[in-house]
Amino acid sequence: MSVTSGNIEDIIEILGNLQPFLRKPIIKNKLIDFFKSESSFQLETIELILDSLENMDIQKYQDLISSWLQVLVYFENTKINQIIKLFLSGLLKRKELINPLQPVLFYCINKMSTDQKDTLRYCFLETLFMIPNYKNIIPSNLSEETLKFLFKC
Repeated sequence: MSVTSGNIEDIIEILGNLQPFLRKPIIKNKLIDFFKSESSFQLETIELILDSLENMDIQKYQDLISSWLQVLVYFENTKINQIIKLFLSGLLKRKELINPLQPVLFYCINKMSTDQKDTLRYCFLETLFMIPNYKNIIPSNLSEETLKFLFKC
């Protein structure tokens, strides 16, 4: 069976319907597997996730995204940077997803502790400057709220 964006949508829906105490260990194990995988698999996975987001109501999955971020921040910064880089690279090809994602991400980030927020901020900024042509992302596609979060204005 090959994985398609339709399969990913089904997986996202199933995870989204689980209670956080069930969802978080699954996400943690999947992230561990993800980081052990080859870069081509990682890239394909992120591409499929982004493809599926085009067909979904992103706000419906705020709690799932929140759980994912809460699990992600406990990984090493290099792993967080790695996944942020994959998502940012994918979003450069799908700039239409940036605006719908920003409010959802802020909803999720605002539920996090200051330390968790700082970890994400530092990893995001570090990753941003590792991406060639990062200026394609900032500031034209980011909201004022996002820029304030990133630069703590």
